[in-house]
Amino acid sequence: MEFYFTDRSFHLLGIATAGSDHTNDFRISGEIERTNVDAAMVAFTGTLYFPKKQLSKAEAMCQDLNYMLYMDDDGNGRMITITASHGDGTGYCIAFEGTDAGNDLKNEIVDAYTATTQMTFEQYFNIFTGNSGWEIGVNEIPTDVRTLTFDSEETSYDRMNSVATQFGVETYFSFSIVGTTMVKCYLNVVKKRGADRGITLRVGDEINRITVDSDSTNLMTAVYARGATPDGSETPINLVGYSYTDPTGQFVLTKEGYLLDTVSNRIYSRLRQNSTATVDGSYLNHVIDYEATTQASLLQSALADLKQNNHPAVNYTIELAKIPQNIRCGDTVQIEQEDRQLYLSARVLELDKCYSNPSSSTMVMGDYLLETSQVAKQYQDLAQKLKDIPKTIQYYPWLRYADDDQGTNMSALPAGKKYMAVVYSNKSSVPSDNPADYAGKWALIQGPRGSDGNGSYTHVAYANSVDGKTGFSTTDGNGKMYLGIYVDQTQADSTDPTKYSWALFKGTDGRDGKDGSDNVPVITVGANYPIAPKKGDMHWLTNSNGIVTGYYTYDGSTWQVNKVDASVISAETFNGMTFNGVTFTGSKFISSFTGVKPDGVANYTVHGTTAMASGSIVTDTYSDANNSQITHTELNQFGLLSNIYNNGTLMGSVQATLGTLTLGSNYQATSSSPVEWIISSLDALRVLQLTNNNLLVWHGAFYPQSVDIATISTPLSKTLSGWLIAWSYYQNGSPTYNNYAFTLLPKAALIYNTTGANYLRVTFTMKDVGTIFKVLWYDDTHIVGTAENNTGSLSKAVMTEVYAV
Repeated sequence: MEFYFTDRSFHLLGIATAGSDHTNDFRISGEIERTNVDAAMVAFTGTLYFPKKQLSKAEAMCQDLNYMLYMDDDGNGRMITITASHGDGTGYCIAFEGTDAGNDLKNEIVDAYTATTQMTFEQYFNIFTGNSGWEIGVNEIPTDVRTLTFDSEETSYDRMNSVATQFGVETYFSFSIVGTTMVKCYLNVVKKRGADRGITLRVGDEINRITVDSDSTNLMTAVYARGATPDGSETPINLVGYSYTDPTGQFVLTKEGYLLDTVSNRIYSRLRQNSTATVDGSYLNHVIDYEATTQASLLQSALADLKQNNHPAVNYTIELAKIPQNIRCGDTVQIEQEDRQLYLSARVLELDKCYSNPSSSTMVMGDYLLETSQVAKQYQDLAQKLKDIPKTIQYYPWLRYADDDQGTNMSALPAGKKYMAVVYSNKSSVPSDNPADYAGKWALIQGPRGSDGNGSYTHVAYANSVDGKTGFSTTDGNGKMYLGIYVDQTQADSTDPTKYSWALFKGTDGRDGKDGSDNVPVITVGANYPIAPKKGDMHWLTNSNGIVTGYYTYDGSTWQVNKVDASVISAETFNGMTFNGVTFTGSKFISSFTGVKPDGVANYTVHGTTAMASGSIVTDTYSDANNSQITHTELNQFGLLSNIYNNGTLMGSVQATLGTLTLGSNYQATSSSPVEWIISSLDALRVLQLTNNNLLVWHGAFYPQSVDIATISTPLSKTLSGWLIAWSYYQNGSPTYNNYAFTLLPKAALIYNTTGANYLRVTFTMKDVGTIFKVLWYDDTHIVGTAENNTGSLSKAVMTEVYAV
């Protein structure tokens, strides 16, 4: 991973890498990127390591208020403003820290403020962050308004955090970054950060252990709330006379002003008696004072406290072994400890991420919720009734096909039918032919037609062995014990048992209860899982259009996804499908595309194909009004080749191999001159020289004299043209950093020096100094002066900066 250090004008100063890459002189280690749901900003700390020869460059990179840019794991641009740094004195590392709020918001102080009217979040933002360069990005509450008061001065950043708290939202920063330049910076406003990504952390895997602490100290089942004291009164407001009706009936406000929880009081009442909705119901009452100025706000405060404390407080301490890489701050995760039958959901409140060593990342979780059964009571009762059915009863699968979900033209054969129904009956092994017996069980089995006109078909067969080879039949399920299913685009059922996925659907007539009807795996199809499943049941899940989207088996507690082996899918063409985690061997991939024509150009088309095969990716793009221009691009194991043709003539070429980029161009200077082909190349050294161009490679204040040795961070041989020296007017013992003059110490002086006389006499003209000269001695990484450079008018000019050019 790469981190880009720039100055305040986004000039690149250096690149550092994180991790085990030791090819770069600059490495970041031990870094922590901290995100928190209660704070919009990202805080970053880290240490920059480098060889001692790069000390001056490292110090320039880590200067206060410089920027560090990088891409996070989600591909989002991050921009950290460096706010502090510390060199250890050895010249090998610099510790630094910063935030993405930067000095734009952290160093700006805003005064106390009282709004005179209701305003939106964005209106407050414009008042408190004006002229900062920040904008509102995502805004999930564009029309919400508040009338807010702020009693004291604070930073712009803290003020916007306060605004977010009073609007009941969470915020975070984001950036639009192009290259190494920040284009836009945004404050995003959301109701809640993060999402439930379906991540489960389990004890023994991601979790070492869970500690559970319970505390009933603050337990209450009733609240008598008192608010602020109005002007001219000696008595605080209360809820006497206020009207409130809870839609659930759990909370009751009495005429005496007590807010009661009638449900929790059934469990926790002082006399352990049933609750009554009066103050005499043995409630655990708390008297609480609030700052609310209205009865409406006072009720909401009391209601929030009562809901939070109407049960013992249970705290969970999670000791993590590892953190999933795809987890983000604000996400909700599930937590399981099977031996305790403990199932929780928790939110990631703070995440410390380390890119160089992901295993050292940590997170803080909170907002724990105890997961309760999602099965309605009537379904639990039904499950119990099914469990109590005598074990000697035998169930038989009834399978029928029809034209629609009402059982029209019902048939025992699937040919031409779009719907299938499976019913398990204890009446007879012979399936019923009455559509009413299958009501509500019909599911679409023929998929929609693709672009080739073919639909998809579900095929069912019966057999007496798990491989389908004994007693195989596509029409007669009477007496059969195994059911086979496969899906393809051919209407006719295959007679090849190997194409089907087989499962036991009929048990024996066991008398010991171990293999009777309640142990027979059931196969169902539909958009919802069946009620009261038992271990071994199988379900083909469909979407709202009746298309099969997954195959699941029930393990006794949850539905587990199963894979359908590709060998049972027989199809020549797939349309509109997404493949995840698939390995293709010996395949060729061809993708056609169309482009966008230039504005104002008629009859212009852009189209082409991309093919991937035999170790190459080849793209041919056809453009212009008559497709006369062709761009042929090929990426293979040798590099990249791109040719541009116009009416069959090669006009330009780019070829990039491991070490060199070669550019070619075909042009004709005049109508009478012949066509010429111009070729140039760009190798790694030239790229390095271009990268070093315009870098500040030394700064200070030297005449210089013979004792003044300026060590230049970029060698003269690694520049494109040489070192550009900036001379500043010197007055009263220090440079004035004005009246600048510039001289070039050319790279050619080093390369073509055959006499060994490595010195130059540079001449320049400066206001208040006149025309003077300086004598400089140099090698590939140093500039040294002479004593005469500090004599007479020569002493009025000093070398303050050196740039690589």
